[in-house]
Parts: sequence; C-alpha cells; structure tokens
Amino acid sequence: MRLDKWLKVGCLYKKRSAAKEACEKGRVTLNDRPAGPDRPVKDGDVITIRYPHGIKKVQALDTTKKSVSAKLAAVVFYKELPLTPEEEAENLRIQTIRMAARTTKYQQGGRPTKKDRRKIMKIKRQSPFGTPFTP
Repeated sequence: MRLDKWLKVGCLYKKRSAAKEACEKGRVTLNDRPAGPDRPVKDGDVITIRYPHGIKKVQALDTTKKSVSAKLAAVVFYKELPLTPEEEAENLRIQTIRMAARTTKYQQGGRPTKKDRRKIMKIKRQSPFGTPFTP
C-alpha cells in the first residue's frame, strides 16, 4: 500500500492530500529514510512523522486497503514506538516554543482580554486632564 494512503487509512492524517504533502516536504521517514508518498509500506516498517506539535514514531502492523473506524485504526494499523532521547528532546523543545507562543499571543497584538478591554474603556472615558471625556 502507498505510504500516503496508509497514513490516511491509519488516521495519522485527516486527508490523503495532507499526508502526501508531508511526505513531499520530508516530514515522514520510512525505516529512517526520507520517503515519498508513493513508497510502499510493508508490515513491520517503522514510520516517523514530524507533526508541527511533535514527533510520532509508529510500526506498521497491517497494510490492507480496508478502512476502519478511527478508534480501531490505532489498534489495527500501527503500534506506537518509544522515541529516542534526541526525539524526546526535540518534542520538549517544540512544546516549549508552543507554550511560549501561547502565553504571549495577546501581548503581540491579538484580541484583548476582558481585563485589557476594561483598561481600554477606562482610558477612553478619561481625558488627559482628569475630567470625563465625551465623544
């Protein structure tokens, strides 16, 4: 079975086109080698996927062409393998960056929080001279 199709059927990607794009960009490796979307997957192959949120390493168990429900896909098609220490460090680095980005989102010009909006309204109600400002 093609790698991009196996990734879709195994519910590791929602769409086959997304799996194909990830393979073409080098985010998916098959047995520690970069793999194109047309590369065949066999039982026992080790597939490493670099998602934006971290790394996942799986071993192919079944390469039949049948689709199953998402709940069964994780049991039928693959089993997760432990990550190497380098991959664990990379996952930790990615998660740290994502957490930092989440905490500073509003400070960089996102939508203001309710507390920020109250401060803005308080400032808008006052003039520079301390008297209420009426527009």
